[in-house]
Amino acid sequence: MLLRNFQRCHDDQRQDGERMPGSHAGEEGSAGRKAPLLQEDVPLGPMTTLGIGGPCRALVRVSDVDDLKAALSAAQEHHLPVLFLGAGSNVLFDDRGYEGLVVRNEMRGVDIEDGEVEVAGGHDLGQLIRLLNRRGLGGLERMYGIPGSVAGAVVGNAGAYGQEIGERIVEVEIFSQGRRRRVEARELNLSYRHSRFKERPQWFLLSCRLRLDKGRQGLQGVSDEILAKRLEKYPPELRCPGSFFKNLPVENLPRQVAAGLPEHYIHYGKVPAGILLEAVGAKGTRRGDAQVASYHGNLFLNAGRAASADMLGLAGHWASKVKERFDIELEAEIRIVGPQGPDNISAPASGL
Repeated sequence: MLLRNFQRCHDDQRQDGERMPGSHAGEEGSAGRKAPLLQEDVPLGPMTTLGIGGPCRALVRVSDVDDLKAALSAAQEHHLPVLFLGAGSNVLFDDRGYEGLVVRNEMRGVDIEDGEVEVAGGHDLGQLIRLLNRRGLGGLERMYGIPGSVAGAVVGNAGAYGQEIGERIVEVEIFSQGRRRRVEARELNLSYRHSRFKERPQWFLLSCRLRLDKGRQGLQGVSDEILAKRLEKYPPELRCPGSFFKNLPVENLPRQVAAGLPEHYIHYGKVPAGILLEAVGAKGTRRGDAQVASYHGNLFLNAGRAASADMLGLAGHWASKVKERFDIELEAEIRIVGPQGPDNISAPASGL
C-alpha cells in the first residue's frame, strides 16, 4: 500500500512540473519521469560510515522537489515520521532500526558565478572542494577529506583546520511545510558544529549559496596536505563516524572549570574532547565490537559487528568519567537516531 500511494503521490506532483533545486546548475526535473524507487525494510547500517543500524520502515532517494513532495505526502498519509539523511557519515542508528521513512538527499548540481557558488544539498563535499580549488576559489580547501554531503556539512556546520562552512554561507534554500524558501545565513544560528537545522529537523536543505575568495593559487596542494593528515587518523577502511564528541570552546566553559585545566589541554581556543577522554583512560578500550582507537580518545570504531547499545554504552561510560574528573559534560557531535527518531535511544551510561 505504501508503495502504491507513493507512486500516486509522485504522479500528482509531476503534473505541477516543479523544477528541482539545482536547475540553476544545469539539472532540471523532467515531467513524466518515473518515480524514484521506494524500498521497504532497508538496513541502515550499510548506508553509514559506522556500519551500525537496523532496518527503516521505508527509504526513498530524492533527486528533485517533486520526488521530495511525493515522499512527504506518502509519509503523511501513512502517519510515518520522516528522517532526512545525507551520506550517512555522522550518524548512529539503533539496531532496532527506524520506524519511519528515510529520505536520502541525492540532489546534485553546482553553479558558479563570480565568487559565489550555488550547490545542491546532496552534492558530495569533496567533489565540490576539488571544483572550487580548480577555479581558484578559496575558503573550504582545508575541509578537504571531511566525508559527506554539502547538506550534512551545513547542518553540522562542519569545519577543520581553521575553516568552517558556516563562514562562507550567504543563504540556503529549504523545503518546509509544503513550500520552498530562502533563509539567510544570519537566521541559521550558526555556531561551533551547530546550525538551526538541528532545531528544525523538518527543514530539508535544497541548496546552499556560498561566497568564496577569488584568485587563490595552490589550493589543491593545500587540500592534498590536509587529506594526508586526515588519512593517518581516518584510513579509508576505518568504520567510524568521525569525532564522536564535540570539542569544547573554552569560552563556553564555566570559568572555574576552564581555570582548572592544564594549559596544554587548550588548542586554538578549544579543549579537544579526545584529550579529556585520553586523560581518563578511554584509548584502546572496547565493549563488544565497539572500540576506542588506540591512538585517539575521541575516535569510536566499529571493529566488527558492533551493536548500537555497545557503542553508546562505551561512549556513555567514558563521558561519565570525563564528567567525574573534570566536571565537563561532553556532547555528541554525531546524530543518534532511535526507532522513533533522533536522540530517542537508550543505553547503559557506564560499565564495560
